[in-house]
Amino acid sequence: MTTTRQAIDVGADATAWIDAHLIELREILATEGVLRLRGLGGAVREFDTITETVTGAAPLEYHGGATPRTRIDRNVYSSTDFPSEYAIDLHSEMAYSRTWPLYLAFCCAKPPRSGGATPLASTVEIAERIPVALAERLRLFGIRYRRAFHPLLGTDWRSAYGVNDEAELVDCAARRGEDVRIDRDVVTSSWTLPAYRDCGGGIESWFNQMVAFNVRTLPSGVREDLLDVVGEDGIPKNTLLGDGSPFPESDIGAVRDAVDATSTAVPWEAGDLTIVDNRRFAHGRQPYTGSRELRVCMTGEGSWA
Repeated sequence: MTTTRQAIDVGADATAWIDAHLIELREILATEGVLRLRGLGGAVREFDTITETVTGAAPLEYHGGATPRTRIDRNVYSSTDFPSEYAIDLHSEMAYSRTWPLYLAFCCAKPPRSGGATPLASTVEIAERIPVALAERLRLFGIRYRRAFHPLLGTDWRSAYGVNDEAELVDCAARRGEDVRIDRDVVTSSWTLPAYRDCGGGIESWFNQMVAFNVRTLPSGVREDLLDVVGEDGIPKNTLLGDGSPFPESDIGAVRDAVDATSTAVPWEAGDLTIVDNRRFAHGRQPYTGSRELRVCMTGEGSWA
């Protein structure tokens, strides 16, 4: 795994520097799909405004997400609340949803003691490396996402869907094209979406969360405990082939191999800002030690429609 091109130092007055170089920064983001800035200093507190300016797109609220996050301010959230000792597989942000952000911005308030880099990989390059047999099945059937909400396990369905009661939940799920079932205090939902996004000109990108959403990516002890307690159908989140058949370990491994062959790692220093075109690059997280404060905001809305 290599490291991406050097971040651009914004100087003593980050906001003024960014305003003065805005056209150039937008060209870099449009051309490369990733923009790295360094030395924001106190402007870290304004990174959502900076991101909106650079991307030219409005910030989004994080609704319906499957990743645990804490709102910090306005539309700024913790990058993830997932335990630091585990890696997070590369994925396209909210590709499991009918709508998803065009851009992600990560800003480092405090770097970890060790580890914690953010791997990035071109979604087009990943697509080119998926084995032919798996790619054909995915194009034919798509990916079925499945979530289960238990009262004492994982994310609460009210928070996940931004609703207050079951009637609102059913309406929200219908608008999102999800099949939702309510069995007393347990809610399950499932829906199917493409694995690939059409980029035009005969080019397609790997745009999904087939691996990151899959039960096989959980730490083995956690996975076994969950299976014992709630069974396969009760796992908080999982992916299946669109025909309902589970992905074998070989499929998960093949995707991970494709991602590893194309990924680069972005290390973090305090005051760093990295803006990523969500359509063009998947992202993940390496394990880390120490306290890591990485914030995220999302701008612009894309959709499968």
